[in-house]
Amino acid sequence: MDHCGNSHVQESPSPSVQGGHASPVVNSRALADCLLSRGQMSLLKSNLKQGLEHFDSAVKLDPHNPKLYFAQGLSLFEYGNEEGKEKALLLASKKFKMATSLDPRYFEAWLAWGSTLSTLGLTYDEHHYFKDAKEKLITAVSLSETQGKDSLGELYWELGIVYFHLAEHSGEALDLHDAIECFQKTATFQDELSIDFWRDYGNACSTFAGQINDIRFYVKAISCFRNAVGIDSTSSEAWSKLASAMRQLYLLTQDEDHFSQAHECFGSATHLQPNDAELWLNWAQFLLESTRRVPDPKRLRLCIEKCHRAYAIDDSHPMIQAIWAEALALLGEATERVDLIHDAHNKISEAIEIDSDQPDIWYSYGMCLSACGRYFHDHDYYYQAIEKFQTGLSINRTCHRHWHALGNTYSLIGQIEGDPQNFHRAIRFLQKAIDLNASSLYIFDQAVALSKLGDLTHEKKWYDDAIMFFERALNMQRNAIYQHPHWLFHYACTLDALGDFDEEETYYVRAIEIFSHVLMIDPDLHEVHHRLALALTHLGELTFQVDHFFRAIHHYRLSLKHDEENDTIILDWAITLINLAQYSSDSAEADQYYKDAEQKLTTAAKLGNLHAFYHLSCLNSLLDEQEKAMAFLLKADAHQALPPLEEILSDEWLDGLRATPDFRSFIVQLEHRPNLQEER
Repeated sequence: MDHCGNSHVQESPSPSVQGGHASPVVNSRALADCLLSRGQMSLLKSNLKQGLEHFDSAVKLDPHNPKLYFAQGLSLFEYGNEEGKEKALLLASKKFKMATSLDPRYFEAWLAWGSTLSTLGLTYDEHHYFKDAKEKLITAVSLSETQGKDSLGELYWELGIVYFHLAEHSGEALDLHDAIECFQKTATFQDELSIDFWRDYGNACSTFAGQINDIRFYVKAISCFRNAVGIDSTSSEAWSKLASAMRQLYLLTQDEDHFSQAHECFGSATHLQPNDAELWLNWAQFLLESTRRVPDPKRLRLCIEKCHRAYAIDDSHPMIQAIWAEALALLGEATERVDLIHDAHNKISEAIEIDSDQPDIWYSYGMCLSACGRYFHDHDYYYQAIEKFQTGLSINRTCHRHWHALGNTYSLIGQIEGDPQNFHRAIRFLQKAIDLNASSLYIFDQAVALSKLGDLTHEKKWYDDAIMFFERALNMQRNAIYQHPHWLFHYACTLDALGDFDEEETYYVRAIEIFSHVLMIDPDLHEVHHRLALALTHLGELTFQVDHFFRAIHHYRLSLKHDEENDTIILDWAITLINLAQYSSDSAEADQYYKDAEQKLTTAAKLGNLHAFYHLSCLNSLLDEQEKAMAFLLKADAHQALPPLEEILSDEWLDGLRATPDFRSFIVQLEHRPNLQEER
């Protein structure tokens, strides 16, 4: 006997219960439940057609029962989650719609409807499903006062997923923030959370951290992925996610501890999934990124090794070739092996032949050419690199790394050619990179470019802007004093330069403090001794305190130990000695300082420092050797090594020479010389 009734079973027209018999309404509901069970069983057996027939029959028997629609929707949702059966999700959505229309306060139905729409969004990659899902889930939130912790945890987890996918489409950080808040609520409601939850929560934190450059959210993402690894240490995906988050944290902080942890996580991920070319490539990219600013042959060799592994799995992947090429070029530059640079050129050419539409390949191409420029000391390679970065940007103008590389390359050319226009370009491109990704590294590079432009143009506004960017970068990177001592070095150099403009003692004092601190953190930054000596000299000139000059000489001596033929250090030391002689009350002592200064200026000139001629002129003017002073001034002019005319006319050390007819005649010639200021 068919306990659920056959297709010929008709509803009884009897309106009441008589003689202890069940009413037709009760019989219809019981039959509907029975048909529901049969339909669910059919779906379990993958017979959708039969299952839907049973569901339709059940609905005809009990058309106003929201629970019936809800149960059918759940079954269709489970069925539609299987591969190839996704169309059933649309039917499930309709069932939940009916359930909520019959009972607008049906919490479970709103939640299930939102989950179904979210799954549809993932399945068909259509944004509108996530918008609809958000609407249904927020309705569920409004009905959740009496729900238990498990239901609330499920609700906020689902809503977090929806916000995350809405953020992918909108690019809005607010959507990601809402997603993170939802995941946080889930964590407070449920004690035992799955690996999938920690993956979703970690993804949201990591993406949000990338958008707002906030280390705290990378730390939170890392905590989530560690929880995932703790649940299942055999999950390659969990290890890979943890490695990627640690990688981003390292790139922000440059903390070697973070590098080591990321490196180990990549090792665990590839150990569990040794045939995943993408994993090996990500590991190689990470190793390469850690060497772009400071080449490390050991890491570059490791990078090449990972590229080998990736290439053995997938020899048609162009990015493997591109990363491999860039690593070879940097290794060739670091080890002075031109054969590696030639290999790099061949590999990057192969990568471009495979796919010329990937901006990242053009980026690697440009970086290879930059390495060639540094190796061969040929800035034509830099212009070729610029072309490659621009090609990448023509494909996607939102690639911040390309803008950054363009800016840094123009800054490098500006230093080589001494052309302010190149620095102006550099500053414009670096600002575009910052607008797209406000990385502290990018902000620091912008500060350096502004400071270099100030050095070249002697315009105070560039130093002021540089200070602003330095302080912004340092505020973002609280551990910069330990991780980036060279940041502090450049900051102090700019403070010293500002002191020259404003004649403010505080600038020099602050610069000297920072230089001294940098030496404590990194004694191997030998250039600091030279710049510290200069700052002390400037402070001595301003305050008339000879102790500063003696301290400066101490640091010149230390600096010269590491670079014995540095003509600039020798020249600056000579200028300090002249200052000492000026303030010395002992004439014999002063004469000795002048003698030592002359010897150093002569040495600097012999080493090729053309500015030494002008300072020899100043020294001889002070010694009342005006004929020799004029001869050296003419020599400086012949070598185009004179300072601006305004400086020549106001230089106190030339007071003696300025009283001579020869000097006045020389100045007249200078004043009538066309484009004098541009020449200088």
